[in-house]
Amino acid sequence: MSSDASPPAGGGRFPPTGFLHPAIALLLTASAAAIRFYHLDAQSLWNDELFSLQVSKLALTEIQTSLAAHYHHPPLFFYLLHFVLAVSGENAWSLRLISAVAGSATVGLVFHYGRKMFGHRAGIAASSICLIAPFHVAYSQEGRPYALAALLALASCCSLFELLVRPRRGLVIAYVTVSAALLYTHHWGVFVLGAQVAYLFLRKVADGTTMKSVILSLAVITALYLPEVPSLIRQSAGSSSTGWFWVEGPGWREWYWLTGAFSGTYFKIASSVFESPVALRWLGPGVLIALAAAAIVAGLRKNAPPSLRFVLSCTLGTLLIPFALSFAKPEIFLWYRYPVIVFPLFCLLLGAASAPGRWRGWAIPGAAFLVAAELFGAAHYFSWQKSNAREVARCVDSLAVRGVNILIRPASFAPLLNYYYGGYALQLDETYLDNPLGGIVDTASAFIYVSLDVPNGIRDYMDGHFLKSFERRFPGEAHMGIVVGVYRQRPDE
Repeated sequence: MSSDASPPAGGGRFPPTGFLHPAIALLLTASAAAIRFYHLDAQSLWNDELFSLQVSKLALTEIQTSLAAHYHHPPLFFYLLHFVLAVSGENAWSLRLISAVAGSATVGLVFHYGRKMFGHRAGIAASSICLIAPFHVAYSQEGRPYALAALLALASCCSLFELLVRPRRGLVIAYVTVSAALLYTHHWGVFVLGAQVAYLFLRKVADGTTMKSVILSLAVITALYLPEVPSLIRQSAGSSSTGWFWVEGPGWREWYWLTGAFSGTYFKIASSVFESPVALRWLGPGVLIALAAAAIVAGLRKNAPPSLRFVLSCTLGTLLIPFALSFAKPEIFLWYRYPVIVFPLFCLLLGAASAPGRWRGWAIPGAAFLVAAELFGAAHYFSWQKSNAREVARCVDSLAVRGVNILIRPASFAPLLNYYYGGYALQLDETYLDNPLGGIVDTASAFIYVSLDVPNGIRDYMDGHFLKSFERRFPGEAHMGIVVGVYRQRPDE
């Protein structure tokens, strides 16, 4: 076997495990679970989480059909969620359970492989960053596939590296299993495996026998993925994303914002923007860039350890491939969402910067500062709201209790509103100018109108033709701001 596939411990072997290693891994996993399960159902659901709930409630035979026709995700997460909801009930806690478990396990795995690849200190640094990163915590409390995909991406890359170092049948099975599961969890799995393949074939990393095992594994993974390919093609060939509210054009700004997300100081999720104080929003990304640059420079050196080159290739490859494709289809690379899938690998990269070497003198304090900034962010996260849906429903309920018993709302917001709304007001879609709804509005003494906080001709009409006795705005990012108003007939009408 080529020495290029060996970890820095040398001799083609990983460092011995000992008793301390599993104890620390277990402690970190338990700590991650304590953070990720803390107030798991406290945040309000938002549109995408409700989509997860609606799809997962379908019959098993209907889930894949619905996803292929209307959404942009493979089915594995939704199949798993179907069974979780059947056992635990249809609630926010159950909806987020898979993500919380996956996020917790990810932290332990980051330590496990960080220690194996770069040493004990690097494992502690990498897992500490992942443990309290608000970006990772937020998606570990999100009823969506991203935390599970992040765990599987980490497991896929690291099991492949182990396979290159010390090929065994069990590792082949593990690599094939987690890689196929990744592809059936999120389409970014294609980019993860693409980065792996690029590393394998751009560098001679193993002897012929090992490469045959890896190529056979990739062939099996491809065969297992073939049934999903038609859905991927249909979803990728959908309508243009130009003008979609949640899509931002590719550019250098996305990389700057991504450093904010990875440093836990700035990112978007649901209907809100999470941000730390201005000083941390500058210092956090700055330290993160310095640590990442140190790891990249070390990885490009001629005598760089193969483990560092491998993690560097998997991390940057998984980010650069979709970013390049986003110039044709911008929705492929959403800096505030999909890159969380590669975040655990990025933590390994940051941990590598704190391993013994030329950067150790400042890399350890830098990692400590980053952990402190993320600790501040994690504390802030639990007092912050990502969605306004529950508060909107409570406001509407309080107004209906006072006797305003007609509720007009956008059809798209109705399922989310009704998840929380407990009142009995007559609900009507906001196309109120069409009969027979127009007649109802014109004769009602009062009605509640819930609208998106964007330029709205219907709301302008309401403001001009009725007396507004109440208005409350619920801030939200992009399309997710909500305006609740109570309108009454003018006295002379």
